[in-house]
Amino acid sequence: MLVKLLILIILGLVSIFCWLSLTNPLDVQFRFFGKIIPTDLSTLMITSFVLGVLLVFISFLARDAKRAIEGYRQSRKRKKEQSIKEEMNKGMEDFLRGNLARAKAHFTETLKNDPFQKDLYLKLSEISVKEDNDEEALHWLERARWIDSKNVEIPLRQGEIYQRTKRPDEAIRALKRAIGLDDSNLRALKSLREIYRNSQRWEEAIRVQRSILKLAKGKQTEEEENLFYLGLKYEHALDLLSQGDEGVEDALKVAKEIVREEKTFEPGFVLLGDIYLRIGKWASAGKVWGKSFRRFKSIIFILRLEELYLNREDPGTLLRIYQRTMSDHPDNWVLAFFYAKLCLRLEMLDEALEEINTISLRQKDFPAIHRLLAEIYLHKKDFSRAAQEFEKTFELSGTSYLPFICTVCERESKEWVAYCPQCHRWSTYTIKEVEKIISQLPLPRPFSKEAFFSLEER
Repeated sequence: MLVKLLILIILGLVSIFCWLSLTNPLDVQFRFFGKIIPTDLSTLMITSFVLGVLLVFISFLARDAKRAIEGYRQSRKRKKEQSIKEEMNKGMEDFLRGNLARAKAHFTETLKNDPFQKDLYLKLSEISVKEDNDEEALHWLERARWIDSKNVEIPLRQGEIYQRTKRPDEAIRALKRAIGLDDSNLRALKSLREIYRNSQRWEEAIRVQRSILKLAKGKQTEEEENLFYLGLKYEHALDLLSQGDEGVEDALKVAKEIVREEKTFEPGFVLLGDIYLRIGKWASAGKVWGKSFRRFKSIIFILRLEELYLNREDPGTLLRIYQRTMSDHPDNWVLAFFYAKLCLRLEMLDEALEEINTISLRQKDFPAIHRLLAEIYLHKKDFSRAAQEFEKTFELSGTSYLPFICTVCERESKEWVAYCPQCHRWSTYTIKEVEKIISQLPLPRPFSKEAFFSLEER
């Protein structure tokens, strides 16, 4: 309609100009690139107008043609996007249903049409991992990194695969790329810390842990990460000790740093005493363990003192330490139990039996106490009562020793350990409190002079 109207207007204007040309003849000379063309004024005006109208018409026609082409392109693009979306949705449905092969086919087909779908590369790498095809997973992740080199998730996943496939150097490089993109990424920092720790690169692990400590939020998290930091230094010191005499001085330096930095980290004080004993300073070791018991009330320090004085063949001093400590802590049944074990070890059978009987009157039955009684009766040659006590040990269906238990995950250990391999926490092992029959144990009785003399004779 618009075109018809435009044509009518043009015809009308042409008619007017023709009429004007006939009624107003006037010759003019029209110069065009150096040539003179004779014509009349009306013809020149009509020609100029027609050319202008043609130019306007052509411009409108070009605009409409451009719009038509753009519309066609947009239509094709929408159809393509819709096709890609449908293919992707089919892939996601199969992925969620666990049909990995079909999901992989759909995702691959989608990438043929649109190779810049970076999320699909991550999905394909995830599928490859589930198919135990780590190399293919790394291939997809590398293609994703080529498209989006700033995506921190890509090197993180690469690092995880390298860790799992025992390729620590490549894992370190991938995780360092992730940290370069985001130096506050705790996932990358903790993964890097574990690689250094597993490969016993303690100084690097400690350096990374310092970065983690700076990012820790909340009191509990800060305490846990600080314990882990101290634990890494503890393991570093143990590693130095394993190197022989040349590493002892460095180990002592690290142990002193630990106890200076954190006064509540029990393993540090245990380790410091161990190192003093290693270099022959037994008095310093005994001093550290004695003070540490008074601070922590932890039986491990008494057990360390026990081994120290028994190895020095000085049981008298050890017995006095036990007696003084038991007088200071009359309600500590664990201390009394290990004192009874020491008496048995020194063949002070009556003292051991008396102490165990006192404990059994105040605490609910547990297997270790009957095991100890059985051993006492065996030493006394009372085999009948020994057999009865052994039988009670099995009836109570528990460990025949007094276990150390992690206060976090309740994992049991026959020996004290600084680090729990199950919940990965430091300084959590202690003797678990058993149920009491009455509120408090009576004061321990000092051993007799006869026991001292018999001990000296032995």
